[in-house]
Amino acid sequence: MATGDRIIIPAMAAGFVSIFGRIEKGTGDTLNLPEGMVNIGGNSKGYLLENTGNWDPVTNSDGSFASLALGDDVYIYAVQDASGIAQWIASKNSTVPTGYTADNSRKIGGFHFGKVRPLADAYNAAAALPTQIIPNSCWDLKHRPKCDPSGMVEVIPGQLWVDIYLASEDSTPWPNTVPISVHNATPLTGTEGYSRLDYSRLVRNAGKRLPDYSEFMMFAYGVPQGTTGASGRQSTGGHAGYGFECVSCLNVDQPSGNLYQQSSLFYDRDTGVGWKDDLNTGKDGANNHGQWYGGQFRTALFGAGWYDAGEAGSRSVALNSVPWDVSAYVGLRGVCDSL
Repeated sequence: MATGDRIIIPAMAAGFVSIFGRIEKGTGDTLNLPEGMVNIGGNSKGYLLENTGNWDPVTNSDGSFASLALGDDVYIYAVQDASGIAQWIASKNSTVPTGYTADNSRKIGGFHFGKVRPLADAYNAAAALPTQIIPNSCWDLKHRPKCDPSGMVEVIPGQLWVDIYLASEDSTPWPNTVPISVHNATPLTGTEGYSRLDYSRLVRNAGKRLPDYSEFMMFAYGVPQGTTGASGRQSTGGHAGYGFECVSCLNVDQPSGNLYQQSSLFYDRDTGVGWKDDLNTGKDGANNHGQWYGGQFRTALFGAGWYDAGEAGSRSVALNSVPWDVSAYVGLRGVCDSL
């Protein structure tokens, strides 16, 4: 190097982050936070991250929450400090922690607080499930899905994440409505005017896709058989009508027995062929979308619905559904590949 040349520490570069390890659940409702380096605020603003075990998000919050409650999404931030070592702060704010800005804070990860079904309680309808930091909901900038990780759990380590809750609507009007995975919300169905053909666009708006049957069986594993027994759709996280806590061993809420869930599977189950004009339904039903050619165009639906009984469960699938139908008993749940 020549006299006067600058030595650039990697974390001094805008956008830089390097984490050794990952954010994981610690003892009780605590986190184990990794060490590394992170840029907070742009060029020349590099900070160290210290490895911290059994870190309590409540005592280290920004004041946006005083305790953890069922359904909470909590975000972990690194904030600037004069020592050169960034301080960890927890917040329920998804953009910046209270008292900070985008210039002096950076979101590093997060977790969801919800129901957990241990493998030892797979298919056990009598099990009382704990409410805690969901271990496979913990994420960080290097360990996460490609989409917004809020309200999601990891299904295949390093490969696949799934929504914890049946999708509900955000406030954005169609065709840009974003399906969100949140607790105690009304899950979307054809009641809001959606055809099953609309669901592919909906999950696309969230950066997700619809699951296949193998993926459904993975994330629904361990949920007891049965339904809500209600006369209509129930809010996400609501288990009163089931007679058991409807959570799988991968900690997915209501994987069965509330709403049928749209799959990525479409097929023709007959040998007869011909052009048929059935596709102009749903939110864009006033527009022409072309026709389909075949005998009996069908789509698979997972999990069964509130009006079923023993049919609902972790391998439940209906193979007789027409994809252009608009009905009050079919919702969706998104999946997303890992970053």
